[in-house]
Amino acid sequence: MKINSILFFLIVMVTLFSCNKKDDFNYPKGTVGISKITYFALLTLKGDIYMSVVKGQTFTDPGTTATVNGAAVPVTTSGTVDINTVGLYIITYSAVNADGFAATTTRTVFVLPASETPGVDLSGSYTAVPVGSTPGPATIFKVAPGVYSTSNCWGNSGAVIPAYFICVDGSSIIVPNQGSPYGNLETSSPGTYVSGLITWSIDLLGQGPLISVKKWQKQ
Repeated sequence: MKINSILFFLIVMVTLFSCNKKDDFNYPKGTVGISKITYFALLTLKGDIYMSVVKGQTFTDPGTTATVNGAAVPVTTSGTVDINTVGLYIITYSAVNADGFAATTTRTVFVLPASETPGVDLSGSYTAVPVGSTPGPATIFKVAPGVYSTSNCWGNSGAVIPAYFICVDGSSIIVPNQGSPYGNLETSSPGTYVSGLITWSIDLLGQGPLISVKKWQKQ
């Protein structure tokens, strides 16, 4: 009986302690237990993520907005667009919350050599014409007037390299200097688009440079 009384007492104490802990949720605002809740900045681009402007014309950055837990916060912008030089430019937007944590987003702007010829569209599925090692397929999307994204500009099945390129007249192609998993790449001379066949000489600047002619046939 004595043992049962002690056991009963322990059960009652554990039960009372557990009940008290269940009600102990009066944490200070903005915390959970001893951990503080932090809200990261949410950035929303105005305009498109990809934009193009003709060389010499004015580019106006649409900007972006940022909020932290619904309240507006300042945005810092870095990066410039040289409207007098054909190429690819990245604008980076960032915002910091009260705890010092930063959030960023980017916009890619392309400066075109001329206005796009109406009706030009190189998008579609392509198969690489074998040059050197075995190539793989590529899918090309139009992302802005005169600007395209390809899933593979190199062709080697062991080095699938995505890239952006510019084509405004349906025949001459520019691959502007840009980053890749293998270092920066570009075309030092314009490529061509003839009867669905893309031919360009890709310079992998981070590899020496390593220069290779690649061909892609539209399906």
